[in-house]
Amino acid sequence: MQGNLQQVPLPEVLQFISMGKSTGILQLRRGGLEISLSIHNGKIINSSALDRRRRLGDLLVYRGLLKRSELSRLLNLQKTVESDKRLGEILIEREIVDAETIRETLRLQLEEEIWYLFAWEDGEFRFETVSASQLGQPIVQIDIEPMILEGTRRNDEWVKIEQYIPHERIVLMTTLGDPDTFERDIELREHEWEVLSQINGRFTVQAVVNRSNMGRFEVYSILTQFIKTGLVVVRESDPLSLPEPGTTEVPAAAAGDREDGDARGGLLGVLGRKPKTKTESGSGFMSPVGALAAYSNALVQRATALKEYKAGPDDARIVTMFWTDLRQVFTRADLIRAHGNRVDARPIEVFFEQCGYEELIDECYEDALEGMTSLLRAVYGHFCRAAGEKPVARVARELLDEMSSRFSVKYRDPFPFAERIQNVLRIAA
Repeated sequence: MQGNLQQVPLPEVLQFISMGKSTGILQLRRGGLEISLSIHNGKIINSSALDRRRRLGDLLVYRGLLKRSELSRLLNLQKTVESDKRLGEILIEREIVDAETIRETLRLQLEEEIWYLFAWEDGEFRFETVSASQLGQPIVQIDIEPMILEGTRRNDEWVKIEQYIPHERIVLMTTLGDPDTFERDIELREHEWEVLSQINGRFTVQAVVNRSNMGRFEVYSILTQFIKTGLVVVRESDPLSLPEPGTTEVPAAAAGDREDGDARGGLLGVLGRKPKTKTESGSGFMSPVGALAAYSNALVQRATALKEYKAGPDDARIVTMFWTDLRQVFTRADLIRAHGNRVDARPIEVFFEQCGYEELIDECYEDALEGMTSLLRAVYGHFCRAAGEKPVARVARELLDEMSSRFSVKYRDPFPFAERIQNVLRIAA
């Protein structure tokens, strides 16, 4: 069975498969994107998008059930001491996450993937019957009929939501008044407070979604209600308009725009914290994330200057391409930006300088740190292939020697900067 989604919408395709209790693989193509749904006896059991983008450990981090640093430790353990076990087995044996939580996490993510596909109005589909053994071990089993009903409802709601939140890059700020009375005057449910706590006049809507232990639709729905009731408003200016390297002045937008601690700048303002307005010169980096970003940028600059370097068609924006892909895994590293062949860690560095190291930014920091490590690994491997391993390794070591001699950070010190770089380069080589 095959056809076009404009003629036969995805819900109808799935309904036909469900009624026939078919077993096979439904391939969906739209532009350059291809996603496959594994279906057993008319129930969805897996998605290629789930396999590619959301490994179990990343899913648990995304849902706030596991710290990124703890995941890194467990993955290293899996590579060495317990290499014969899957991550899920290690988590259950060590009583870090139970089996039911793992299944529920995978089910919720699979549902999110399917609802995302429901928004496709064009594209091609092809369903091929295969044996159950070819599908592998089922992750979960999702009934299609309830998914179709919920997906249809969500599509209708998205039309209304987009009137208030047209895209994920807008930034919201609270309109809370007296910090001594706002909690008494507002009655919200626990998950609504969780979303509200992420609104600080700095984070984009996507950043709020990444930090909330809920699905994208649920968060957007809550934010829409906040806007309707006037609890939050859209901030017109980009709050992370940052100074160019070498300058010391931080724009008022990044500092919250308020000298008087007005609560409307976000919950940090409500808590009475006045941001600083100057950066400290000559103090090294605010965090290891900034140091890794600086090393990565310098490595790219030196590697592209090598006489052995042979540029490919996409090399002018290779860093952006790598980071775009990595952001699918390190979802909360959304204060890190990439432009062309440079990665920009100034947003998170300015946040540390303005507000100090807050629990609010902890998960962003961990994802940013691991994401920057993965980016450096990818960049190093790319240039080893483009210019040869020996010359790239030489400039990498020279750069490490230079930076190690003057390395210092204000937050998360001490940090094994040289050891982290050496491990990355050894793995990449």
